[in-house]
Amino acid sequence: MAEISLLPANVRVAAGRRPVAMAVGAVDRSYKHAEVRKQVLVVVTSGWAVMCFDHNLKKLWETSLGDDFPHAAHHREVAVSVTNYTLKHGDAGLVIVGGRMEMQHHSADLFDDFMTSEHGREEHRRSASEKQASEAGNVDVRHFALYAFSGRTGALRWSRKNENIQAQPTDASAMIPQHNYKLDVHALNSRHPGEYECRQFRESILGVMPHHWDRREDTFLQLAHFRKHKRKELKKTQGKNVVNNVHKPIEHNPLGKDDTNRISKVIGKAADLAGSAKGKKSLHTVYIPTITNYTQVWWVPNVVVAHEKEGIEAIHLASGRTLCKLHLTEGGLHADINGDGVLDHVQVVGGNGAEQTVVSGSMEVLKPCWAVATSGVPVREQLFNVSICHYNHLNLFHHGDFSRSFGRSFDPSGLEVATPVLLERDDGHKHRRGSHGDIIFLTSRGEVTSYTPGLLGHDAMWRWQLSTGATWSNLPSPSGMMENVVVPTLKTFSLRAYDPKQVIIAGGDQEAVVISPDGSLLTSIDLPAPPTHALILEDFSGDGLTDVILVTSGGVYGFVQTRQPGALFFSTLVGFLIVVIGVIFVSLHLNSSNGGKPRSNGQR
Repeated sequence: MAEISLLPANVRVAAGRRPVAMAVGAVDRSYKHAEVRKQVLVVVTSGWAVMCFDHNLKKLWETSLGDDFPHAAHHREVAVSVTNYTLKHGDAGLVIVGGRMEMQHHSADLFDDFMTSEHGREEHRRSASEKQASEAGNVDVRHFALYAFSGRTGALRWSRKNENIQAQPTDASAMIPQHNYKLDVHALNSRHPGEYECRQFRESILGVMPHHWDRREDTFLQLAHFRKHKRKELKKTQGKNVVNNVHKPIEHNPLGKDDTNRISKVIGKAADLAGSAKGKKSLHTVYIPTITNYTQVWWVPNVVVAHEKEGIEAIHLASGRTLCKLHLTEGGLHADINGDGVLDHVQVVGGNGAEQTVVSGSMEVLKPCWAVATSGVPVREQLFNVSICHYNHLNLFHHGDFSRSFGRSFDPSGLEVATPVLLERDDGHKHRRGSHGDIIFLTSRGEVTSYTPGLLGHDAMWRWQLSTGATWSNLPSPSGMMENVVVPTLKTFSLRAYDPKQVIIAGGDQEAVVISPDGSLLTSIDLPAPPTHALILEDFSGDGLTDVILVTSGGVYGFVQTRQPGALFFSTLVGFLIVVIGVIFVSLHLNSSNGGKPRSNGQR
């Protein structure tokens, strides 16, 4: 359809022009329903050049951020977010770019080899080099840097280059309102270092879960609305009622409407009827408001959440100040798996990294083929410790040394595991989105196992286990290097757009399978080449059905989900035949009843 070169127009220099991140999104503030929204493409290169193109790959703007970073550093993680929310009147959309740099000790470009060389680097030497480079440069390479640009013009709206938070005297702490739920920039400037944690936003933190980080592709930016934790209401005392607007929830009313006023409701209904009387051709126009320091509308985001290697970080969207930062253990799944409102952590390892992984909050070494779930940040208790391998598939013993000795004949060497996922399941109770469900595990032998939390949130009950063809192997070469690492896939998704019911997809090096929540195999996909990235689940055909994109070292493959008209026709035919048989049966019954009546004597 179109192509564009990322090299400069005047000087054809290829250094620093390798793309390391891309993102698309719509930046127009107003649009009409059922109207095709044209999107823009934002590209970030290895030299920190940010370029924006329209839908025809025509360059809209370009800016360079390379001067803010030392020349000996390369990207450790990077992410881009494109939205149609704006920060200044007259702008069109917002582009947020974030990344963390790492000191480079080789002349080669290590970005493509990040996954294979990450665990083998010398941490102490890197930390010393990064500290020295941070003192000399503008950006602290040890922290996640963020930049916000205008969508159409590329004008810089704010930047967060470091996290220098100065401690305040004790006198200033008394001036901070203890019940202030507004996330305005003036309150953020007077934040106490003790409020730097995310405890005051515990419900909002759970709203952006689950979180996991295994490789650089897992870093992403997410817009959200953060509110402080509501304290319990004080006990009412006799006397004059005092109105406290602090605990008053934000009204979920559209802009310009007041549902509490009867007159305004009548006028609003009349306006809606007048608008609908114009005919179906008139389309409703949606307008995205401008985000300011005082925006308190519940459906408008006020923070950008960065899911990073070290955890999650919430940055105030209007000012770029750090709101809270939660350090989470690398690896595993971070989510509220039992729905008790406390963040949990599920860990599982294979045979290769079992000797290096320690259970969170304890000194116990995580054993192969065993999954451990802990609750709280920091860890307060252990929820369960269960097996995920086939050698103990009956799960008669979940704890103790006897269960471990039960599988001594099993050889875990070479076994790998994928990061577990949470499959939401309706149990009849109301839970927060992204919490309470089944935990799904996948091993490199193709074993998919499902557990569900216990009745009281502790322990786990085994639901089902399925042996599939989603197997893979990442054996190192004789030289010790691993080329074309196979990246497994374990995700949950909906087969159709806006379908609340989710299914599971598990992918290996040669096959991917789709599994229903109850453990039945729906379909399988033969992969033409081993995947170098996790399978991408998007509707690129535009038919409302989720499709699959496979990225390999030699190309990109797309698998389209198709409807089965034969099944629909057969079902319709069977239904029609059942109706016909019913009609014939009723007619025969009526005829037989009429023919069985006795005749009168006068008739022959």
